[in-house]
Amino acid sequence: MPKISVIIPVYNGEKYLRKCLNSVVFQTYKDLEIICVNDGSKDNSLSILNEYKKNDKRFKIISKDNEGLSSARNVGIENSSGDYISFIDCDDWVSLALYEDFCKILDKINKDIDIYNFNASKISSSDNNLSLSCFLNVFEIRNHNSLYDIHTFVDFSNPFCGNFAAYNKIYRSDFIKNNNINFPYGLIFEDQLFYIKVFLRAKSIIVNNNLYYMYNVRTQDNIMNSLGRKSFDIFKIIDLMEDDIKKSNLYENLKYAFLQHKYASYSYLLFVTAQELQEKFYLESQKRIIETNVEKFDEQILKKLRGYDVYNDIKNLNYTSFVDKYKNKVTYDR
Repeated sequence: MPKISVIIPVYNGEKYLRKCLNSVVFQTYKDLEIICVNDGSKDNSLSILNEYKKNDKRFKIISKDNEGLSSARNVGIENSSGDYISFIDCDDWVSLALYEDFCKILDKINKDIDIYNFNASKISSSDNNLSLSCFLNVFEIRNHNSLYDIHTFVDFSNPFCGNFAAYNKIYRSDFIKNNNINFPYGLIFEDQLFYIKVFLRAKSIIVNNNLYYMYNVRTQDNIMNSLGRKSFDIFKIIDLMEDDIKKSNLYENLKYAFLQHKYASYSYLLFVTAQELQEKFYLESQKRIIETNVEKFDEQILKKLRGYDVYNDIKNLNYTSFVDKYKNKVTYDR
């Protein structure tokens, strides 16, 4: 049975860290390598990690200067020795049966796979109630008849909706390392680029609709509440994603869905950008959407896209008119 490297980036996570670590330590599957990357924490996180390491030889603690989530995950990948790689954020937790159930599937199909995609859902730390906002919807995956069906990216009918997170997947280590796939340094929205890189290249994807991952929504310091200038990172991420898609043979299959993702992202992030930067963000979004006209999209297909009115209004409305129309309407599929 495979060894699984569980990579946990840690930055000032003392409030939730024990719950996260316990959900890994007490997994029913034991052949784990637990790599905790302490990304320059200033709280008691490192002491907690050392406490766990003292009692469990599976722990590997790596301390480094604070450089962000992408850097911490990349360090984890570089130092992993498992057959498969799994990511968990330090304020989240997983089902105790996650890795055992995964290995049972591998045993059943009797072959290695590139990506195992399972379901996650948000949980709010304010009320401790699990929301119904799941990241994955198997009904949007073509030719999905059973848990043991093997897919590729072309089977995902809504490929840019809700399933970007790196942590509700398990990846074959050789697949990640041989393709030189990592997270973009210094940018947020890093999961989106990682997602497109792995899914475009994967030749075997298993999908499990069952819920295994609990994503903790922190109401006070969630990144979406205070993006400021970092919201502009989305433009760099979108460009990198588009470059990767165009280098593949799937661009024609994906271009309408990707356009929908662009204007959904731009319109949502506009309203979480610092007020003094919103008009600049909008004008950059508008320029980019107008530039898509060179692609010669079929207008009849465009009109069938979800949120087509948003796309059309970004092209045609000035900043003030767009904000007045959409400030209480725009939502974003995670």
